[in-house]
Formats: sequence, C-alpha cells, structure tokens
Amino acid sequence: MTQELEEPLTPAGRLFIQPETNISVICCLGTTQPLRIDAIKAVIADSKLAEHPRLSSILVIDKNGQECWRKTKIDMDRHIIFHNDPIEGAKDDQDAANILMADLAVSVPFETDKPLWELHLLISHKCAVIRAHHALGDGVSLLSFFLAMCRRADDPDKMPTLNPVVVPKIEGGEKGIGRVFWRLLKVVWFTVVFLLDFVARVLWVRDETTVVSGGAGVELWPRKLVTARFLIDDMKIVKKYIPNTDLEEMMKDPRAGWGNKFGMLVLPTYYHRSGSDPLEYLRRAKYMIDQKKSSLESFFSYKFGYLIMSILGAKYASQLNYKILCNTTFTISNVVGPKEKLTFAGHPVDYMKTTSSSLPHAITMHMVSYAGTCYMQILVAKDLVHDPEFLAKCFEDAMLEMKEAALPKI
Repeated sequence: MTQELEEPLTPAGRLFIQPETNISVICCLGTTQPLRIDAIKAVIADSKLAEHPRLSSILVIDKNGQECWRKTKIDMDRHIIFHNDPIEGAKDDQDAANILMADLAVSVPFETDKPLWELHLLISHKCAVIRAHHALGDGVSLLSFFLAMCRRADDPDKMPTLNPVVVPKIEGGEKGIGRVFWRLLKVVWFTVVFLLDFVARVLWVRDETTVVSGGAGVELWPRKLVTARFLIDDMKIVKKYIPNTDLEEMMKDPRAGWGNKFGMLVLPTYYHRSGSDPLEYLRRAKYMIDQKKSSLESFFSYKFGYLIMSILGAKYASQLNYKILCNTTFTISNVVGPKEKLTFAGHPVDYMKTTSSSLPHAITMHMVSYAGTCYMQILVAKDLVHDPEFLAKCFEDAMLEMKEAALPKI
C-alpha cells in the first residue's frame, strides 16, 4: 500500500486561500481559427503542465490541520468547460471573452476535489479562457507554465522568448565605489520613508473617498471588463524622451532569472488637468517611480507579510493585506509577455489578455504585452463606473498625446 506524498503550501499559497484574499488569475487567448478540441486536449495532456506538482495536486488539510498539496491524477473532462452558444450581448469575439472573464472574476470558488485550474473554451468566439488559483503561483509562474505549451509562429520548433529580469551589475573602480555608496544612501533613505508610509496604510491611513471608492464588499459587486490597447513602439518613442536612470542601465546584466516572490508598492496618483504638458506629467510619474525603485519597499512588504504569517498565522496576514487594499483606491499589475506571435495546439494566437478575480477596489487594471501590443484589462464595478469603454479610450488617447508630444523633441 503506497502513501500519497503531501507538500505543505508556501506562506504565499496559504495567504491566497484565506476568504479575504482568495484570488484567481484569469487569462484569455484568442485565435482566428475554429477551436480544434482534440488538438487542445492532446497538447495539455502531453505537456509538463499536467505533471507539475502544483497543477496536478489537490488542496487538502493534513492530520495537523495544515494545508497541503496532494498529488492526484488529472481528469481532463473536469477541467475543460465548453461554452458552445454565443455570449449574449457580446459586440465581437474579444468582447465575449471580456464578458466571460468579468463573470469569472466574481464566480464561485474552485472545487477542492480537483486541481485548482480550469480551461473555458468559447467555441463560437474562437478563444480560450484559463482560470487558475493564485495559490498555484504568481502571474509570471503561470505564464511560464503556459508558454511551455506554445511555439513560435515563425518557427514551430522554437519556444517563445521573454525579456529577462536581470540583477544589477556593480562597476569597479573609484567611480563604481562612489556610485554604490550614493545608491546605498538613497536605498536607506527611501526605504525608511516609504516603509513608514506603508505601515501607516496598514494601520490607519486611507485614501480620500471618491465616486469610485466603492464600499463594503465591493469585490462581490457585478463587474464589467474592457480592454485598452497600446503599441509597444509608441511606448518606446515616449521612453526615448524620458531619459533612463542608472538603475535601468544596470538591468542589462544577463545573470538574473524570474522570481516567484512578489511585493507591492503604494503609489500616489495626481489629476492631469486639461491643457497641461503630458510629458511633464510623465516626468513627475517617472521621478516618483524611480524613488520607489530605489527603495526596498516591495521587498520588505513581502517580508513583512511573511513575518506576520509566521507569528500570527495566515488569517491575520490576510486581514492586513485586505486592509491595505481597502485603504487604497485601485490596483495595477503588469507582466512582460512573449515578444513573438505564438501558436497553441496549432492555433495562431491573435491576442493575449489577463485579469484576476475581484479585489476590494472598484477599478483593477492588469497589463500584459504580446507581440508588439500591450493589452490593459480594466475590471470595474459596473454600478460605480458606468462607462468603462470611455475610461479605456482616455488611457489610449493619453498614450497618443504623449507620443505626439515626444516626437518633435527626440
């Protein structure tokens, strides 16, 4: 008689199964061809994804009351969900995908007698929507798992490529020592300042109430999802006008890899008044972000959560994380996607979009890049934000304004 092996959940995994922070990641892939079901099933069954210890395990409670992963056999028919009829009210295929993703954002929890992921196939709209529990991994990890099943459209024998995250390279000599010392002073100063602000957000400081602040239980309110699209080339034009810092120059060392840990940054936002210079607004935003990147706020936010988890348990860590979200106005997250066009099970992937289940915000934004285009998914509480299409258009127009302002000055 063999004993099933069990692996305890990581601290982050335990955080994401708590009621206040029970979050799933939702990703959509669209194609221009009819979906070939047998080919999709075969690719999933033959891939390493089906054998991965997270994606092929169920969530159980051991005899000591600890949450664990228990290896099981995947029943593909329970993980693939078919939507044969057209989505009612959809303007086009991408809008249909957004409607389903918005519904999944406030959908019922996963069944715990099977691994915590599922694949929705919208037959009439030629797209697939993947929903996976955040306890399985962060966005980068889940994207990596998926890309392992894809191939480049221009070369089916090659896998997709991502822009690597790299570690800083310390230059030698007196100049290098001076730069290191100055950078260390900035790290210490900005870390202290921003950590005090972060702790204040946890304890009592909250954003001013606005029309999009939501209310108690806003994460359960009906949602609507829209897409804003940006060309990477347009972003590069704007970036040329805003000079890089020393920090960005050091991000060219090829020695680093993707991580599985995550933290958060608390960022202020400002109103952009009509008629003002969009590049000046961008300079202010970049200056603020550079200060944040010069600190260890995201690192300590992760360690702070880990410490609370270790001392007080997942319940209290989840409540603190939930309070930070309630004390702020919106969340934005982004993941770097593949640079080339992909195929999945022989289907050319036309677009790739992602979002998550609802947070206690009326607006949540997720961005992912794919083959020269950046897709921003704007998930809103539709009782508060009645015209999210207009909001998406404002984001797109702002990008074009910055591009037009930057072109004559480059």
